[in-house]
Formats: sequence, structure tokens, C-alpha cells
Amino acid sequence: MAALTVYGPIGLALGATLLWTTSLSRIDVRRTTDLGLVSVLPPAYFVALALLTAGYCLALRRRPLLVPFLLLYVALLIMALYGFTSLVEDVPRGGVPWRHVGYTEYITRTHGLDQTLDAYFNWPGFFILSAFITQTAGFENALPLTAWAQVFFNLLYLGPLLMILRASTRDQRLIWLGVWLFYLTNWVGQDYFVPQALMYFLYLTIVGVLLQWFKTPAGPGGPATKAWPRFHRGPEAAWMAYLPGWLRPWLAPAEPASASSAPSAAWQRVALMAIVVALFAAVVPSHQLTPFFTIAAVAALVVFRRVTPRGLPVLMAVLTMAWIIFMTIAFLSGHMDMVVGNLGQIGENLNANVTDRLQGSPEHIFVLHVRIVMTLAIWGLALLGALRRLHVGWWDLTIVLLAIAPFPLLVLQPYGGEMLLRVYFFALPPMVFLAAALIYPTPEAGRSRWSALASALVSLGLVAGFLFARYGNERIDYFTRDEVAAVQRLYEIAKPGDLLVTGAWNLPWQYKDFEQYGYATVRLRDIANDDTDAVAGLLAGAGGHGAYLIITRSQEAQVDLFSGLPAGALERFEEVLNASGRFRLVYRNQDASIYALADTAH
Repeated sequence: MAALTVYGPIGLALGATLLWTTSLSRIDVRRTTDLGLVSVLPPAYFVALALLTAGYCLALRRRPLLVPFLLLYVALLIMALYGFTSLVEDVPRGGVPWRHVGYTEYITRTHGLDQTLDAYFNWPGFFILSAFITQTAGFENALPLTAWAQVFFNLLYLGPLLMILRASTRDQRLIWLGVWLFYLTNWVGQDYFVPQALMYFLYLTIVGVLLQWFKTPAGPGGPATKAWPRFHRGPEAAWMAYLPGWLRPWLAPAEPASASSAPSAAWQRVALMAIVVALFAAVVPSHQLTPFFTIAAVAALVVFRRVTPRGLPVLMAVLTMAWIIFMTIAFLSGHMDMVVGNLGQIGENLNANVTDRLQGSPEHIFVLHVRIVMTLAIWGLALLGALRRLHVGWWDLTIVLLAIAPFPLLVLQPYGGEMLLRVYFFALPPMVFLAAALIYPTPEAGRSRWSALASALVSLGLVAGFLFARYGNERIDYFTRDEVAAVQRLYEIAKPGDLLVTGAWNLPWQYKDFEQYGYATVRLRDIANDDTDAVAGLLAGAGGHGAYLIITRSQEAQVDLFSGLPAGALERFEEVLNASGRFRLVYRNQDASIYALADTAH
């Protein structure tokens, strides 16, 4: 068995890497169906992931653990799950990164900000940093930063993730299984070239620093224990004095961390707190939501006396409100109802995040159900893990607080139907800790072959769900070279002030001179009713400027997946446009067409 735990993981890692690299040449993304990228992945790819999972779970049985080898496995998993699209797709995927490249291009070109152009310019920190990196690197634009962003950010998350988990337990197997589960369940897709990705790293770092170096110390007499359950008593908040004596141990700290890490000198504490404040000061002007998630997490830790900086949540709240009040006037003046209109409407917010999203093609609805199952699965495993840890004597209050803290933000607003996704994202690190604790509740559990088998089976199930949940929109997210060529041609023929109209919002555009054009999208009901008059009226209403309609392959996929209209609705509508005689074809290639009104010479 000793030889198996030493040489087995090495062989499995080599085999998985070989199978994975050879499988890439067999992936034809263009053939992707509404089930997503999983529909075109070859069997060798799935076998590679199975071997990688088996090797990692086998490596967790080794005594002592080889941390460098575990790090190698995690890096291979990140590459296999998050990096392969960069190798098999010709251009950066997803319409949002292209628009973010445009925001960065605006800053590099104008050396300024216009807060009236876009809401993002009221929180411009990420784009200012991107502009600095783009210019320093000598890139023409920020597109080179987008291709491998998801791999970069997921590697970046590993450091603070380890800080958080190591502050919660001494059990290295529990820590490393939690890391593994994090990457198997991070399917929400907020790790690409977007402010949220970098701000999430700063959030994890803030929480990690507080738990590592500002955790509330045990009382003078050291941690007390009870026969059963074996809860460790820690410092009590003032309000705990009013609780019955039998209840207080249930609110005690969790298992001790791997080592005492409180700063030994006052200057160290000041320096570390300055880092925390500086990181949060970078978050505030860079993203709308992350400051609120950070305040919720830190406030929960402070109220329950898990960390010592009592005034930190107040300072964070002051910084956040000061930015919103004084620096986002251009946005708030016209969007106040959007910001506070849904405050407290829990039912409507949940409908916007769940019920309203369950529409589209049958295959896409299946993918949405997989995402719901994945969410409930990791939360269910976390609940069972917390109960099992409770049974063996540990009440992980710090981790539980971090897991619960994001959920109150569901009361604020639906955030375009994405608030539940953000809650899932920010609750994920403590959730995976508790889920891993179901398998490794104590260090002794690591000796059992059944624990290794359970971790392998859970991991394989999550891998399967991840591929559906993460890449279920690939027909939309994938762009071809011809689609990019069509957008480039559109910019060549359109003049500043012209109106650019799309059949659906998803295409690789707005990456340059985005403020110089008007934008509009054909309504779904016009597509459903073959209403060419409405489209002609839209183009004719450009106010003396030219107007162009662009229809691409990815737009057709978006209408198929999301609209609920019959498959091929946008393609058929384009045929009606051609037959109407009211539009002239300006440009066409395999994946895109550009139209103008027939009676315009523009």
C-alpha cells in the first residue's frame, strides 16, 4: 500500500496529462449543441479527469502528505477544467470580456473617464489597472489579457483559499480536499476578464489575513473541553453571558488552526491591518457588490468575536458609502429605482434569480437544472459535513458564519437575476470546507480507504456536473474568426454616430471606440412575428446617421437557448429580411451578415 500511495499518483498524473493533451485535437467546438461543450468532448477527456481524480484522492492517503505533489495536481486540474477552452477556441470567448476590453481601450485612448457613458465607469478601478497593464506591456489592446484570465484567476485564488482553510483546521487532508472541491464546484463563471474576478481574490485575501493573524485568541486558561460533545470554549461575547450555561459551549470556536499566527509585535499588526484596509480601499471603487459581501463577512466575524478588529466593519461601511454618495452621482441620478426598487422583496428577487431563468430550449433547461442540483448538492454536503463535525466534537462557527454571511444580500436586489450566483460564489470556500469535513471529519478518518473512495466518488459526480454547469452556454460563449471579422468590417464601414443594431446582444464587439456609436437590439416579439417593419423603423430612426444590422452565429445560438422561440427563429427571420426587399446586404461570411436599409446610400 505504501508503494501504491507513492508511485500510483505519479503514474495517474502522467496518464491523465497524456490523455488530456491528446483529446484536445478531437474537440470540434462548432458542433456544440444546446447541452454545451460536454456534447463534443471526446471520451479520452473524461478518462483523463477520472485518472486525475483517482490520483489526487490516492495522494491524500499518503503519510505524510507531499504538498508539492498536491499543488501539481491542483494546477493540472485548473488547466484541465478552466484552460482547455483557450487551446481549442480561436478567439477569446464570451461577449462581456470584449466589452471590458473596450472600456479599457477608452481609458488608454482618452486618458480619462466619462461616468455618464456606462455604469462600470462609476467603479473604474479594474479598468484603470487593466489600462496600465496594457500600456506597460505594449499591447495594442487588452485582448491578450482575456484568453487565459480564468486560469490566472483560479491559480490566484489558491493562496488565500489555503489561508482560510488552514486557519480553520490542522487536518491537512481536510484542507486539501476542500481545495479540490472548490475547483470542482466553481462553475459560476465569474473568473474571466471582469472586475468581479480580481475583487474576489481581494475578498479572499482580506478574510484570510483576518483569520490567520487577527483571530480572537483563547482565554487565559486555554481552551476548555467537555466529554461530549468535545467543544472548545473560547472568548465569549457580552451577549453570551445571558445565554444558559449549557448553550455557551455550542457557540465556541472551532478546532484550532494549524499554528498560532498572531503577530508578535504591534508594528506587525499595524502593517497587516494597513494591508487589509488598502485591499478593501481597492475593492470599493472597482465593483458594486464585492464591498457589501466583504462587509457582511467581516461584520459576522466581529459580532461573534471570531476576529479582533472591532471597528473594521464600520470603517468598511464608511468607505463604501462615501464612494457611492460622492463618486457615483452620475449613475445614481438616473438609476436609483434600479438600485433600491427591489429592496426587501425577497420573493421577487428569488423569482428573478431562479424561476425567471428557467426558460429556453429543452437542452438548456436541463443544463439549468444541473446548475440547481450542483448548488443544492454542495450546500447539502456542507450541511451534512457540519453535522458530522458537530457529532465528533467540533462546532466550526467561523466557517459557518462565512457560509451564511452572503445570503442576506439576496434581500437587496436581484442584480439582473445573478445575485444567487454571486451568493453561491462568495459562500463557496466555507461550503467546500464543510463538504470536505463530511469525508474527513477528523484526522483519523484519513487512514480509511473508505474515505478515499468516498472522496473519489463525490469528486467524479461533481466533475460531471461541473462540465454541464460551467460550459452549458458554450454555443453562445464561443466565437469564430468569421464573427470577429464581421465585427471588424462593421467598424470599417460605420461612421461615428451611426446606429449598430443586433439580432441579439451577444457578439464580440464594443472592444474599440465603443462610445462613438449608438446601440440597439431587435425585440424578440419582432423576430417571432417576422416584423420587418419594426426593424426597418429602428434603422430609419438613426437621426440622420447611418444604421446597420448585424446577425451572427452566436446571436442565433442565444435566441435558440434563451428566448423560448422555436429553434432557428433568428435564421428564419433573416430569411424574411432578405425576402422583404427592404434591406441590402453589406457584408457576409460563413458566420455573419451585415445589412442596411435598401434605400440608403450610406
